[in-house]
Amino acid sequence: MVRTSFIASLALSFVLSGCDNTVSDTSVDVGTGTDTASDTASDPGTATDPATDPGTDTDPGPAPEPFITCVDAPLPAAGANASWEHTATELMMLLHPDPDHSAQDVLVTDAVTAHIPGKFSYGSISKDLQDEWIEVWLDDCSGAYVHVGDALTDTDGRISVEVPSGLLPGFGRFATFLRVKGDQTFVTSELRMYPVSTSLIVTDIDGTLTISDSELFQDIFADLFQPLLGGTYVPEPRVDALPTMELRADQGYALVYLSGRPYWLTDITKGWLADLAFPAGTVHVIDGTAAAAPNNDAVGEFKRVYLQDLLAMGFILDGAYGNATTDIYAYGLAPVDPNRTWIAGTHGGEEGTVAIGEDYTAHYAIAAAEPDVVQPFELVP
Repeated sequence: MVRTSFIASLALSFVLSGCDNTVSDTSVDVGTGTDTASDTASDPGTATDPATDPGTDTDPGPAPEPFITCVDAPLPAAGANASWEHTATELMMLLHPDPDHSAQDVLVTDAVTAHIPGKFSYGSISKDLQDEWIEVWLDDCSGAYVHVGDALTDTDGRISVEVPSGLLPGFGRFATFLRVKGDQTFVTSELRMYPVSTSLIVTDIDGTLTISDSELFQDIFADLFQPLLGGTYVPEPRVDALPTMELRADQGYALVYLSGRPYWLTDITKGWLADLAFPAGTVHVIDGTAAAAPNNDAVGEFKRVYLQDLLAMGFILDGAYGNATTDIYAYGLAPVDPNRTWIAGTHGGEEGTVAIGEDYTAHYAIAAAEPDVVQPFELVP
């Protein structure tokens, strides 16, 4: 799909938006009155059972699972280019040699099987790489990447490779590496696997962390004509948005950056978050382009479906940040507690949500008074 035509349609949409009798009771010997089974609960002269003594500590439950971070291994060394499966691919490479690959971050619990997806295309028009081989690797904290599997791209240039059972060393954050065998070009992403009942904080980006939704169109311009990371334009964050996200991470929440941006802005989005030092989290954007229209039927539904998928995996949506009516729509249907749905800008307070205002300064003070969240995992240094 040619992006310039998409931008025009997107801009137009934006405007419009029991008991066995043969067994003796050994707890108390009624013939002698003595305790034949050390039943200290009936003997006032002995220590009481901690489980029934309100003055002692109760069972704290299972210990939190360790959560490791595996993102530092050197990337797999490039090999010799494999032969392309199709002559048409060779011709495409002559016309559109520049890679434009993208890969969604993966967020799962141990209740489901993880899959690593990727999208492979070339040139400014995103010409799809069809029916060609992709290899997928993962950093498993062994000091090197392990091979997950290979897959042929479909007609949309996409692959999805299942992570075999037992490959992950446990709960954690794992770097992934997806490479085209034909020319050794690649894209990276991350996979995070948490225990069931992990609490998340979700946040939109444009107009929520940045000063306005128009930042989206600025990024599209930058992607086409001057890459954001190498250009002069950087989206401006709202005052104290960064400290607020840092606070939420310090409170123990797993963060999800959920954006209505299309997939071909994945790298720019991650780069902006990294450049401003936003805390690490899962970045999830729209896989297509038509769904990026800023209305409830498109962006709103995209976010609703993703959030409900997270709930189905066993995550807890403990709060969400947004700014648009599409955010209010998606968070309300997921559902997220409206008392923990924080909306920046002019729509704050609608549908029972909590208004932040134009900056996060006042909200930060309120959020800082909240206790740390109790998670079923514990970060391993």
